[in-house]
Amino acid sequence: MITTNRKILIAGGYGAVGAQIARILHDRHADLELLLGGRSSGKTPPFASNRVHTVIVDTAAPDPLIHVQDDVFLIINAVNDLQDSLLVSAIRRGIPLIDVTRWTEVFHQAHHTVKQEELRSPVILSSGWMGGTASLFAMMLAENLNHVEMNISALYSLRDKAGPDSVTFMDRMSIPFQITELNTQREVYPMTDPLPVTFPGGYRTPCYRLDTPDHVTLPRQSHIDASSFRIAFDHKLSMYALASMVKTGIWSMISGERFTPLRRKLLYNPGNGGAHHLVIELNGMDNSGKQVKRRLTVSDPQGQSHLTALGAAIQADKLLRLPADKPMAAGIYYPEHWLDHHTDRDAAVQFYTAHGVQLG
Repeated sequence: MITTNRKILIAGGYGAVGAQIARILHDRHADLELLLGGRSSGKTPPFASNRVHTVIVDTAAPDPLIHVQDDVFLIINAVNDLQDSLLVSAIRRGIPLIDVTRWTEVFHQAHHTVKQEELRSPVILSSGWMGGTASLFAMMLAENLNHVEMNISALYSLRDKAGPDSVTFMDRMSIPFQITELNTQREVYPMTDPLPVTFPGGYRTPCYRLDTPDHVTLPRQSHIDASSFRIAFDHKLSMYALASMVKTGIWSMISGERFTPLRRKLLYNPGNGGAHHLVIELNGMDNSGKQVKRRLTVSDPQGQSHLTALGAAIQADKLLRLPADKPMAAGIYYPEHWLDHHTDRDAAVQFYTAHGVQLG
C-alpha cells in the first residue's frame, strides 16, 4: 500500500456522484488515499487503484463513522443524511465535512443541528444546484456589483445519468418555499412563474421555479438583493405535463407517501447520458451607480452528476491545498465562500474547464 499523507472519506462513494468525486480527486492528488463508504462491505471499487479502499458507512446508523479510523482528513457526503447522523458523527470527531445532498428543508435542518454541537471543524453545505456550482459561478458573475438581482436557470436532460437520491431533491413540487426579492421574502410555489430562457445551442424554453438552497445562501451576501432558480427539461412535452400536473393540483393529490413510487417513476428515469446546461443572468449596479446586465452559460457535456461531482471536488481541492498550519476555521460555509480573492475566480474557471465544462 502506498503511504499517503491524507485520507478522504466519500460517503456514497459507489454512487453516480460519489464515484466521480473519487476519480476527480484521485487524478488531481497523487498523495491522496480515498475511502469509499457504503452500507455493506465487500463491494468492488468503481475503479482500480491501490489508493482506493472501501469501508462501511451507513448514514441510517446512530454512528455512521464507527468503522472509520479517526485519521481521516475530510469527509465528503454524497448520499442522503436525513437524520443528520453523519453530520453529527463528523462534527464530534472534528473532521471537516462537505455535503452536496441537502435540499432546502434538510439544509435548514443542518443549521439547527450544528448549533446544538460544539463545532471544531468546517462544515461546507455545498448543496446548491449541482454541488454548489450554480451559486459559485453566480457569485463570480456578481463580482464588483451592488444591488444584484439574480436568475439561475437549468436545463435538465431526461437522457442524463443520475443517482436515485437526485430525485428526492426534485420531489417537492407541491411544497411552497421562500424567495428573497429586494431584501424581502415572499412565498412561491414550484413550477410557477415561467421565464423563457435560451440555452447554449439555441434551445429556448420556459423555465419554472424550483426550490434549491441557492435561494437561501446567495441573498445572504450583502450585494445580492434577490435570487431565483428555475428549471426546464429538454423534452418540452414532459415539462409541460409536469407543470400542468402541479398547476391543476394533480401533483398535490399524489403527494402522499402512498404515491411515492409513482412520483419517483415520473421523475426518475435515468438514461445513458446527456449534457447539463446553466444560464445565469443578473441585473446589478456598478460603483458609479450605472445599471449593469451580465450573462454566463455553464455547460457540462458529461451531465449533471459530473457537474455535481465537480462542485464537491472543487471544495475539497481548496481544503487540500491550504497550508497545514492554516486550516479552514470552524464554521458553516456555502459553496460561494470558496471565492476569497480575485485569483480564486481564475482558479475556479481553470478547474472547471480542465474537466470539460464549457463557459460562455
